[in-house]
Amino acid sequence: MAEAPTAAPITIVTGSNRGIGRSIATGLANDGHRLVLTARDDQRLQSVATELRANGATVATIAADLRAEGSVERVLAFTEQTFGKPDVIVSNAGTAPSDKVENTTAEMMQDAFDLHVAVPLAFARHSAKDMKSRGSGCLLHLASSAGLRGYPFTSAYTAAKHGMVGLTRALHAELNHKGIQVYGVCPGFVDTDITRSAAAAVAAKGRTSATDALALMGAQNNIGRMHTSDEVAAAVCMLLRDRPAGCIYALDQEPAAFLE
Repeated sequence: MAEAPTAAPITIVTGSNRGIGRSIATGLANDGHRLVLTARDDQRLQSVATELRANGATVATIAADLRAEGSVERVLAFTEQTFGKPDVIVSNAGTAPSDKVENTTAEMMQDAFDLHVAVPLAFARHSAKDMKSRGSGCLLHLASSAGLRGYPFTSAYTAAKHGMVGLTRALHAELNHKGIQVYGVCPGFVDTDITRSAAAAVAAKGRTSATDALALMGAQNNIGRMHTSDEVAAAVCMLLRDRPAGCIYALDQEPAAFLE
């Protein structure tokens, strides 16, 4: 007897209007996921959705600032009303503040922790009960090598990414035996518009050019160059497709592998 077809996964991707998030959305669309894309910029979000639908993808969008109270619940409710309860939640939305420690404000730190820690925790809090009842599901967090080691002039970002890695490990320890995979993907510097903006900010201080600042960032990666957003997306798609055992997936090494 032939097996019943498996329904296409229902997947939320946050920060999916540009950069890594856009590449992830494209990769998952190619893998047949039913996508709910969310970001603050609705115009860019609609552009991504239109492109994916033109290639046959099933996509819905909801513009939201996930830091705002009730926004995570609103995205989850929208997803359930549109497709059903999510099978996968990819927490990619983030911010990358860069400055000297003496210029790093409490507001910068709060913003970084809200996006990189509080928002993924809220998605887990509101979806874990249903995923446990089904005995399946996946929470995937776009972390960073900054969550594994320190970088200068990134105290808020590095602290928040360490928090995201810690959250990922804690959720994995709590939920994995319930059939829920929890992954943290840790690339080094990725060539995106956010990274280029950070390089421009360094250049604006007058000590180097944006091109040289970008090259220096890439040189700090263990692989000796910038990652591309497509490389990061390929790793995410592999994890969601194959569901290997592991938790923190380090991309900034050759070959990429799970950390012990």
